[in-house]
Amino acid sequence: MARYRGRLCMAVDLRQYSRHTYTGQADAQVRLRLVVEHAMRRARTLRVRTQQQLQGDGRLLVFPARTDVVRAVPELILGLRDGLYEANRTPGAFGRMRMRAALAQGSVSRGESGYLGDCVVLVSRLVDSEELRGALERNEHSDLALAVPDELHRDVILRQSRGLPAPDFRRSEVIIEKKAFAVGAWLYAPRSAPARDPSPEPVIWGHSPRRAALREYVVPALGAAHLAATVVAHSQVLREWAVPGSAVTGRQDDDFDGPDGAGEDPHGTGHPDTQAQAPHGPDIHHPDVSHDDASHQGAHPSGGHDPGPYPSAGPYHPDPYHPDPSRPDPHVPGSYDPDPHHQDSGPHIDHMGHVDHFDHFDHGGH
Repeated sequence: MARYRGRLCMAVDLRQYSRHTYTGQADAQVRLRLVVEHAMRRARTLRVRTQQQLQGDGRLLVFPARTDVVRAVPELILGLRDGLYEANRTPGAFGRMRMRAALAQGSVSRGESGYLGDCVVLVSRLVDSEELRGALERNEHSDLALAVPDELHRDVILRQSRGLPAPDFRRSEVIIEKKAFAVGAWLYAPRSAPARDPSPEPVIWGHSPRRAALREYVVPALGAAHLAATVVAHSQVLREWAVPGSAVTGRQDDDFDGPDGAGEDPHGTGHPDTQAQAPHGPDIHHPDVSHDDASHQGAHPSGGHDPGPYPSAGPYHPDPYHPDPSRPDPHVPGSYDPDPHHQDSGPHIDHMGHVDHFDHFDHGGH
């Protein structure tokens, strides 16, 4: 479903465009673009964010959603007037350009082959209306004939004209019977004259100041690059695609889904195959008491032994490297359990004098 948002729209169209030669039409398209861009700079609207639908001798402009209409509408009108005056000072193959324009505000959406919404229809009907065409023909001294609907005239022109003479607007009923269209509009056909920008940083015809260029191109480009970098940084797939070799491989928990067969005991005794695993440190529950040769003396640093998971040795946590003969460790293999990896079927007598008639397993669950 299309998403509609409130937008300011402007439609422009040149008078008697089709009567000129191809060379004249090409000249008119170039100069029309310059006039429209001059008006956009005058209104301080970013060209990279303003959507345009080109129509040869005309254009439809859809401005960003959060455009300040009170400030933009008067500046757009004055920018068109000033741009047409400057463009006609040195006419090309097309000659003098005269334009019809319309402004309106409403809900707009993007469709398959154009823009949708009553606002788009409204500005298109106003530009092609006989009332606006007649206003341009009756005022030979004018290069611009503009139409705005009642709502925009009431909210902007009457409240804050910003250099526009509100008394010069004339109300008219625009009726197109064959299209069943009727609306009240205000028409404005000013005399051809320059309309200079009184702001501290004025917009000059044919010249884009450095700060305006940075604001219109560099800043939006940096913002788009920052947004793209943020999206890539938070997406594993995009990060691997954009930056090869940047895949983050975390530590896998082998016990989450159970062993996958690598390093398992082929005899089912519960002991992993030590040949398939990397060497590890000593096991405090299975000390190697038989390994007392001289080659083992260098395995421990002279500064002391690593206490392991138990910081201080106590009566229930003996030192695995120095067993206490007065406190035999039940996990240390003795005379009745010579092999810690094989079961002993005979009875066992622990150090307390109890006889164990069950099969004895070591602490590792064997």
